[in-house]
Amino acid sequence: MIVFRVLGALEVERDGRALAISAGKQRVALATLLLHVNRHVSMDRLIDRLWHDDAPLDPRAAVHTHMTRLRSVLNGGQDRSEPIETGGGGYLLRADPESVDLLRFRQLVAGAAEAEEEGKGLLLRRALGLWRGPMLSDVPSDVLHRDDVPSVLAERTHAQEEWFELAWRAGQGPQIIGELRAALAGSPLSERLGTRLMLCLYQAGRQAEALEVYETVRKGLRDAFCLEPGPELRRVQALVLRQEPLEAVPPPPAGPGAAGRLPAPRARSEAAAAPVVGRLPADVRVFSGRAEQVESLTATLERAGVAAIAGPGGIGKSALAIHVAHRVAGRFPDGQLYVNLQGATPDVPPLGPREALGRVLHAMGVPASAVPDDVEAAASLFRSMTGTRRLLMVLDNARDAGQVRPLLPGGRGCGVLVTSRRMLTSLDGVQHLQLDVLPEADAHALLGRLVGAGRLAAEPGASAEIVRRCGGLPLALSITAARLARRPDWPVAAMAARMRRAERSPDGGLEADDRAIRASFMVSHEDLLSFSAGKAAARMFRLLGLFDGHDIGVPTAAALADVPAEQAERLLELLVDAQLVQTYAPGRYRMHDLLRLFARERAAADGDAARAVRRMLHFYLATARRAVGLLSPSQLWRAEVGPALPAGSGLLLETREQTLAWADDEAYNAVTVVRQAARGEDDDLTVGLATALSYVLFTRGRWRQELQICETAIVAATRSRNALYRAIIHQNLGTALSARERMADAVPHLEQALRAYRAVGVTRHEATLLDDLGSAKCREGRYVESVDYHRQALKVHRSLGNRLGEGITLSNLGLAHQRMERYQEAFHLHGRAIAIFSSSGNGRLHAAALGNLAEACRLSGRAERAIRHFEQALDIDRRAGHGGSYGHAERLWGLGRALHDLGKSCDARLCWDEAATILHDLDLISAGEKRRIQTSTTPETPEVIQRQL
Repeated sequence: MIVFRVLGALEVERDGRALAISAGKQRVALATLLLHVNRHVSMDRLIDRLWHDDAPLDPRAAVHTHMTRLRSVLNGGQDRSEPIETGGGGYLLRADPESVDLLRFRQLVAGAAEAEEEGKGLLLRRALGLWRGPMLSDVPSDVLHRDDVPSVLAERTHAQEEWFELAWRAGQGPQIIGELRAALAGSPLSERLGTRLMLCLYQAGRQAEALEVYETVRKGLRDAFCLEPGPELRRVQALVLRQEPLEAVPPPPAGPGAAGRLPAPRARSEAAAAPVVGRLPADVRVFSGRAEQVESLTATLERAGVAAIAGPGGIGKSALAIHVAHRVAGRFPDGQLYVNLQGATPDVPPLGPREALGRVLHAMGVPASAVPDDVEAAASLFRSMTGTRRLLMVLDNARDAGQVRPLLPGGRGCGVLVTSRRMLTSLDGVQHLQLDVLPEADAHALLGRLVGAGRLAAEPGASAEIVRRCGGLPLALSITAARLARRPDWPVAAMAARMRRAERSPDGGLEADDRAIRASFMVSHEDLLSFSAGKAAARMFRLLGLFDGHDIGVPTAAALADVPAEQAERLLELLVDAQLVQTYAPGRYRMHDLLRLFARERAAADGDAARAVRRMLHFYLATARRAVGLLSPSQLWRAEVGPALPAGSGLLLETREQTLAWADDEAYNAVTVVRQAARGEDDDLTVGLATALSYVLFTRGRWRQELQICETAIVAATRSRNALYRAIIHQNLGTALSARERMADAVPHLEQALRAYRAVGVTRHEATLLDDLGSAKCREGRYVESVDYHRQALKVHRSLGNRLGEGITLSNLGLAHQRMERYQEAFHLHGRAIAIFSSSGNGRLHAAALGNLAEACRLSGRAERAIRHFEQALDIDRRAGHGGSYGHAERLWGLGRALHDLGKSCDARLCWDEAATILHDLDLISAGEKRRIQTSTTPETPEVIQRQL
């Protein structure tokens, strides 16, 4: 067994024998992995910790060399299990709490948070006893000690605060003064430690020393954060000055960190930072029967277990899971999550593990752009975020165990309910429940609760026939009951007769297990045809079956049916009343998989089916084109790719905010829509959709969905034999891969696009492509190639007289020189770009170029000049209406770093706080990352900004 210790000097033991890690760089690499244990550490982070501003010519190769040597030391040259893994664009060290003292410390602190008073103190004492001295004192990395170590020290401070609080309440004040002084010396800004030390000193009759503590803490807060002490510390100062009795001491804070404005992170840092989520669908209006199963599942979840419900379609798996989830929701204070895994949705592929993880992590506050591409990396992030939380998850409609396994939480406090048409027996430690049809008595009771028991009792024979023809399936019973409930004057026997006739209709495409509910579907559909509004609703129902998306909004449904939006909404609500469609959020609707299949069968007989699908696809295309124009008029060429559309079609988006909201609502459907177009082999439409939608998603940071769209469209572009289409999609695909830092995959696509553009003679796009290749090579660290591509792009832009393109390339060329630390060249290039943008009146590009120049000044040690340029750029942003943009946040962050370089910590913090707020509003950082930035003395640059610098 290998053991790592970081709570003091770095120590490693294997099987009780110390391992000597003599090379300083190897100690830095190992310490970095241990401080992020069980999480992927990016290559850029490792390079920064190892060399900061003094990296070798090929830093990635140097990292690989150090890692190879470190692995050899850890394995003792033998064939052993490997603790360090490669993946996620970097490395990961996987370990458990028994192997790493930091994990053990956190485990004990988390246990103390759940323990009774007596056990709490014992666990905290054991946790603090793991500290052996100054943390990682023998690890030579200023960046590591500046950016990584402080957050762990803050966890220790929090544990100390909790322990001293317990000791004070137990009457041990005078005995802990020495330990309190030492703790406060290590955490001089902790108001809670300061408060306890003041009280202990006052209790010991040392009033003057208590007041000295107040002044020391006050000075530290003012110097570091420009803050005055919080109310508790001030109240204790007043108590000491007035020499009041200790009985007047204010009660301890209501919760961890409550005494100060800058609370230290808890050991449960991820759990504390993440938002409480609540995403369960509404409980079924009437639930009847299944009492034994409800009690069994409830007991499993109350033990924070995992249960899997299996059974055929329409048998009530989802209704049972959601009903039980609502019943136990109160036992999971960190919230509930629901995911439809689409394991049996007609013509729609099941949700892949990475896509499902992306949705779950996004619901938990992780920006879509920050979710790793690698499934294991995303699953690791999910497990770390759920490791100490009490969260309930419903994973509905799973295809198989492989789809579920990555979505199982990391902690023992989470409950999980899975539904599937098959038994997922390969999942370990799971309660399996095979759901059968409702017994006749339960089915009769459910129908009675829905339509009235007296009405059924008046016609027992007909009621029994309906129950029998519904086959004990809750879905069929609910739909049939909805028809009876809306016709209180109908005899029950009339409904039974209609079902009898419906059962004799052809079976179409429903599977044998699904045929029992065909009669209820047929009767509901035919019943809609009996009145004028119902005929339109029946048509809407059939057409909804043609849409492959997970859900549908009113405007899309209106386009599908070729009716006004107001009429579409009325029809959808009629279908909700008929139990044929569900609504889970205002303006959003979805169908049960079996109903979708039934609706699709009926629609196939309509002559309008193909036209309806085309109307829907054209609606998406027109809306996406309008969105592109609102986001960036320079990209309007994308509206010319694909088929021509009538003017005024599509959703009438009017503002950038509306556009981004539409992108969020339709991000997952956008992928499905492009796939649906590709399945119809309409290559023009597929490429047109991909060209517009990919840019909208790219702008919103939905890079994963952008990538999926481009991967679908490349098949259509190749099949079309249209060289321009191939060039556009290869370029989009290369850009999407670049955004995910997959440069090795991105560059071949960009190079193919360049060859295709040259073949068709589209020179303007050729210049943009050369620029993209230059930026990709720069991010790979291949600066000579980067400069060459940018110079080629510059030549093309000048030949076309494209001044804006010339300015963009000059700015990118400046960034390449900046990376090579050729600051004089960078100043010159950025200055030329600024002159072009200033004369063109393009505020966004002008501000960006000024920000690039400012960062070059900062990196070269010219902080005062950097501040002037950053402030100029920010002023242009505000006047141009870009105050809440990503670029504005990036420039605020740079200004903060320049101010910090000059020792102006308070002003720097104001800039970083504002930048964090913007990034969070744009969904580019999580709520937890925002909180960490706003509570850190010198926060680490967010990854979303680091990638662009």
